[in-house]
Amino acid sequence: MGLANDKSSFDLDLFRKQLQYPNWYIRLSDFLNTKVFPIEDNPEIKTERHIFYDLVTQMLEENLISLAKEGPNFDKERKPIDTIVIHHSDEDPHMKLDKLSAIGFIRQYGSNYLKGEVNGNNVKGQPVWSGHFRNGKMVFFAYHHIVFPNGKNKRLLEDKYIGWQSGDWDINTRSVAIVLAGDYKHKSPQDNQINAVVDIIKQNYPFVSLGRIFGHREINPKTTCPGDQFIGGWKNTLLEAARTK
Repeated sequence: MGLANDKSSFDLDLFRKQLQYPNWYIRLSDFLNTKVFPIEDNPEIKTERHIFYDLVTQMLEENLISLAKEGPNFDKERKPIDTIVIHHSDEDPHMKLDKLSAIGFIRQYGSNYLKGEVNGNNVKGQPVWSGHFRNGKMVFFAYHHIVFPNGKNKRLLEDKYIGWQSGDWDINTRSVAIVLAGDYKHKSPQDNQINAVVDIIKQNYPFVSLGRIFGHREINPKTTCPGDQFIGGWKNTLLEAARTK
């Protein structure tokens, strides 16, 4: 599965057809494993990836992708929250939330369903089920809160839900995830965005010790999220603000 002869566009009809099958992630596995799951900065691959993300976003909005009506209780192992994991979206900070959910549908749920088993549940070939709902609609967010560059924030998942976000299931079961909208691979977020993260922590999770606030990269060494300026940089700013604010 790849691009049509015109490399500026996908064969959208072919992708659209495959996505309507419950096992779309198996049918598109070659494309997913080469163009989607490995995160690369190659501009051409990134363009292809976002064409696919946009298509999935549209089809989810139009209820054209088969979703499970019920499924395993992936949240049954939820533990008392004692950890906070900080991420950056590594995407356009103005991205629609529907697209962020679609990315989670593909990257978190699609990749795990393709493996065939999630925490002892045989799911391969089945339609995707998250068991997570927002405003009456099933969603696939990896994060509990998102903070925008202007300092505004929105809740994405209820705390009772496990976010599939850290790469470590035990951490997932006991943590909440806060994502900063934007690309901070090589730069720091503005103070108002950091302060908004602090406000979320102070208002919702004052019981979490400062020593249990981590960047994604501190949990999963395979990622640089939330950027190379976090450790020894704006993490200190965040913790100091959380200590004194």
